[in-house]
Amino acid sequence: MKNYEIKKPLIFCQDTLGESPLWDHRKKSLFWLDVDNGVIHSYETSSQISENYSLGKKVGCIALHQSHDFILATETGLSFWNPDSNLEQQFLEFNHSDQATLFNDGKVDPLGRFWIGTKGPKGLSNLYLLEKDDLRVKISDLTTSNGLDWALDGGLFYHTDSQENTIYRYDIDLHSAELSNRTTFFKTERGTPDGLTLDKDGNIWTAIWDGWHVLQLSPAGEVLTEISVPVQRPTSVTFGGEDLRKLFITSASVGLTSEERAEQPYAGDLFMIEPGVEGRQANLATSI
Repeated sequence: MKNYEIKKPLIFCQDTLGESPLWDHRKKSLFWLDVDNGVIHSYETSSQISENYSLGKKVGCIALHQSHDFILATETGLSFWNPDSNLEQQFLEFNHSDQATLFNDGKVDPLGRFWIGTKGPKGLSNLYLLEKDDLRVKISDLTTSNGLDWALDGGLFYHTDSQENTIYRYDIDLHSAELSNRTTFFKTERGTPDGLTLDKDGNIWTAIWDGWHVLQLSPAGEVLTEISVPVQRPTSVTFGGEDLRKLFITSASVGLTSEERAEQPYAGDLFMIEPGVEGRQANLATSI
């Protein structure tokens, strides 16, 4: 097993709940969120220029769109968003069944469809698939729908329910989006899996909330790499940079005591490491 240690952040952003890192190959920039404060960050790697955009409401995840720059899943619904104007155009209102249940992690599949999960009280959260102007439940009775991605050949789907401390694996018929044969792929004993991504070799990288590390897992569920970070709550990961060989890691400070915050001055910051593997380009939503 390989071991790495990150000691300092790339960006000192001090997010409450940093999440949803996304590499935009068109703008050659990384985008990520501070969920609870309704802030979108961007960082252009070549110029090292960072920007912040305030939405004025909570936003759970961000994804690329073919013709509208980005899609956002916010506390009121789904929107298109343009960073040049910082204008948000809601195209689907969504009334959450419980005020504690809000959109969480989401991602675009290889066929250009947007999948979005929610988080909240046990049994009230779901994973949805956006089809035209409606959200269809794909997995129900979840607590915290979290990291998700598809295998290289599109035949397997990985999905995390964080409150179950488990990454599940499903068989998927990609064209019909039908899921079957759920199995436990990886279960943590220390911390809980959060956001995840697959690299170009089909290995799975996942941030471990309350675990102080990020793990690389083989398709058989074997731990291949552990990256130690100086924060208790890493939240999500994505590959970026023009060669897709930089692993970006978001983190959170939410829920930490004043003593824990003093011991973790980088909680909520953005981290980066080059672990020697190549990631995959993010899919663009085309079905909306």
